[in-house]
Amino acid sequence: MRILLVDDDTVILDDLRYSIHWDKLGVDRVDTAQDAATAKQILAREPVDIVISDIEMPQESGLDLLRWYREKDLKGKFLLLTCHESFRYATAALKLHAGEYLMKPFNVEMMELVLQKFIQELQQEKEQESARILGQWMTTNIRETRLAMWSQMLSSNPKSRWEDLIKEARNPALQIDENCNYRLVISKVTNLETDFESYGKSLVSFILTNIQSEVFFGQPENCNIVAFEYPHYTIFVTICPEEEEEKLRERCRLTQDHCAKILSATVTYCIMNPCRVGDFPRTLEKGVRMLDQCVSFYGEIFSEDQVKAHPAEGESVLQMEKLEAFLAEKGKKEFLSYLKKELEIRVKAKALDAKMLKTMIWEANQAIYAHLAEQGIQISLLLNDTLLLQMAAKAEQSAADMIRYENYLLDKVFDYEAELEKSKGLIQKINQYIHEHYAENLTRSEIGAEFYLVPEYLAKMYKKKTGIALKDYINDYRIQQAKQMLLYSNKQVGEVAVDVGFGNLSYFSTVFKKSTGMTPVEYRKQEH
Repeated sequence: MRILLVDDDTVILDDLRYSIHWDKLGVDRVDTAQDAATAKQILAREPVDIVISDIEMPQESGLDLLRWYREKDLKGKFLLLTCHESFRYATAALKLHAGEYLMKPFNVEMMELVLQKFIQELQQEKEQESARILGQWMTTNIRETRLAMWSQMLSSNPKSRWEDLIKEARNPALQIDENCNYRLVISKVTNLETDFESYGKSLVSFILTNIQSEVFFGQPENCNIVAFEYPHYTIFVTICPEEEEEKLRERCRLTQDHCAKILSATVTYCIMNPCRVGDFPRTLEKGVRMLDQCVSFYGEIFSEDQVKAHPAEGESVLQMEKLEAFLAEKGKKEFLSYLKKELEIRVKAKALDAKMLKTMIWEANQAIYAHLAEQGIQISLLLNDTLLLQMAAKAEQSAADMIRYENYLLDKVFDYEAELEKSKGLIQKINQYIHEHYAENLTRSEIGAEFYLVPEYLAKMYKKKTGIALKDYINDYRIQQAKQMLLYSNKQVGEVAVDVGFGNLSYFSTVFKKSTGMTPVEYRKQEH
């Protein structure tokens, strides 16, 4: 077994060469190279089983070496190392089929586990090459067939071709058991526009599916996750063999955490009760409806039972129309008076128990959340402060605690609405925020979060009030700053582009020329 280590840092090379227990791994030869060019010469002369390469190297990067490696169709495993937790690097590595992607400083134990995995895979490939190719073809096709089957079972009308579907599903290779209990974990992914603009729709969908597959099933190859596209959001249905709700909640939390590191999207989960495949369409329909209606759970994880505890449609405790009317008229006093009256009636009748109080809080909040959502206000951000959370935790203890909580909640809502109505002042604040942060990776999601506004609503409101698209204003301000730097500094054009918030030089030049009629270089020469 032969290894090639590639890194421009001799300290890292020595660390790799002498800290790993190569003999225990069955490695009999370890070569080194301090740049990609030398590595290519070594790889061109004789076969190498595993390449471990740094990404950040002068002249040619580790990604360039990997790209060349794939173009030459060399057989072996490739491990990339980097000091930076960059989604750009990770995406590039993924596209080039890197075997693994590890952060420096590396953990020796983790490195040896990865290498052990590589070596085992290589041994299997060498021993059973023809079988591996056939198995890969079979696995791929079975996986695709299984996903297609899940998709049909989730969306089909049982009265149409359900019996045919069941017969097809009985193929042992598909591993679908009509008599087994499954849990549908349904996620609603919203606020995708920024991610689509940055990475493209197909890559975002791949990332979301891959993360969920890794977290839920320990493998990147998706066999049990079906996506349904809607105009403004995506629904992912993860089909799990029956498991405890808490375990599924933990996986949902992990998925949310991973997504938050690389995407701007919001992921809301609903964990459905166990069901058979015959109940899939009804269960999915119910879950999607819950995700649409239960806005109080936005960005959170909840179960079917949590929603079932609330009154069924048409059996509300409070008159929602009254609450909606009070909110529309900014009638805080009327809203609270109505709640107090309803509470007093049930106290006198000895009908106010913990379950009833919880229901009334839930209904009152639904009215408030729906009122905010209609105005494009990001509920989760506006209502997420320490005092409010403390009061919410106590609200179910007594009628008085509930009234105190709702009073504070309404104060926050109406105070922010009053501020929002002063749109001129809000626009000025938004512009000021842009002026202070233009050099950063500024997105409408980030600006929306700062001002508690849904990104889509923010963009529409800004365009309506100013006549200028938010993105155009950001770019125009960046170009104005770039002009100053080009005239009064000695920075290279590429440095100027980065300093004003353009990560891509080509895009900076395009926007600059569109704005001025000249390239940055032409502008600098003309003005000088």
